[in-house]
Amino acid sequence: MLRLILVCCLLLPGAVSAADLGSLKVSDVAASRQDIPLPRAAKAGGRYADGTLQGHYLLALTGPRLLYTQLASTPALFEEFKAMWQPVIKKAGLKALPPEYSPGFGALKYETTGGLAIRSFLCDTAHMPVSEAEMEKTLTGALDGEGMKVLGSFGIPVDPDTFTKPTVNIYYLTAYKEKQDQERQIRYLGLKSKAVRFDLDLLEAAGLKIVATYGANAVFYIGPRVGVALAVSNSEEMTAKQVAYHKDLIAKRGETLLGVRTEKPAEPVTSEGVKYAYLTKIYYSR
Repeated sequence: MLRLILVCCLLLPGAVSAADLGSLKVSDVAASRQDIPLPRAAKAGGRYADGTLQGHYLLALTGPRLLYTQLASTPALFEEFKAMWQPVIKKAGLKALPPEYSPGFGALKYETTGGLAIRSFLCDTAHMPVSEAEMEKTLTGALDGEGMKVLGSFGIPVDPDTFTKPTVNIYYLTAYKEKQDQERQIRYLGLKSKAVRFDLDLLEAAGLKIVATYGANAVFYIGPRVGVALAVSNSEEMTAKQVAYHKDLIAKRGETLLGVRTEKPAEPVTSEGVKYAYLTKIYYSR
């Protein structure tokens, strides 16, 4: 059964619904791919190209123009963090600014030299169509192919509370934008419902780079953050009204319409106990 999130039933009587397909939001991390001092980290030859971190406090999250840790509980641990990540900022060609530290939080800020910023993609095995090693190769190859320099790749220690499954963690450069949703990043889109199939040809025509698929309704891609509104109806007239409504809503929000696809599934789509003949997908970027 297709369970759709109803968003505007009072506006349009045809069970207009929407599902936000923002990427699986992942922590942004940076590291260097070669000859970087890695205190408390395994050397190359481990599960990932640059080994596996030996402490979660070494995991560098990213803000718009900084790398930071929320787990360096002492100045000594932050010093290890700095020793690992400051060379990465330099190797990325970015200008490092003075580091900042307060208990439990340490930040390494930088200037976006050349208009570039460090981003990352963190993905556990629940969202991998292949093994960790194969997925890493696929993702890094796609980034390299798009001219987005890969800075490194680390595994994260598995533990029962935070990272419960083996994790791919890839770091790269992309063109900086004030709104990170609009940056060209590697992302994941997925729906729980198996009744909805993504239209990959439409997404590729809109400029997205499809990296890998995971069934018919989950995809890894490079591009801005993408969403899709789902609408179900029992007539072409209602479908046209639904599409017009969403196009207007997308325009008012300052987003970009990527494309529309309406289909008549072999089996009726069921939402909230009602069966519908038409399913429409309206794709947009943030």
